[in-house]
Amino acid sequence: MPRKTGFSTLSSAAFLLALPIGFSIVGCAADPNKTDLKSITSNLTPELQGTSERPVDVDVNWAMNANQDLRSAWNDLGRVWLTDKPSALTPYPIMPTGGQP
Repeated sequence: MPRKTGFSTLSSAAFLLALPIGFSIVGCAADPNKTDLKSITSNLTPELQGTSERPVDVDVNWAMNANQDLRSAWNDLGRVWLTDKPSALTPYPIMPTGGQP
């Protein structure tokens, strides 16, 4: 009588087929110290994201642009609701008190 091991032939075959798929999903990290020609020529500027900027420089530009856009939106709302400067209907001279000439 054959001995039962707990694994059927079908489950063993499925495991052996799934093993390479699992390794391909996990993958391996590239070695940053590779100095062969193929590794160097495949990515000549690994530290740059754009033509002349690192990823951190791009992130800083995005943050500065978003900050300036938000501040400009507040200025735009002041112009929409006509609160960006005092009324010019008075006969008396009005001194700017907001710090902006």
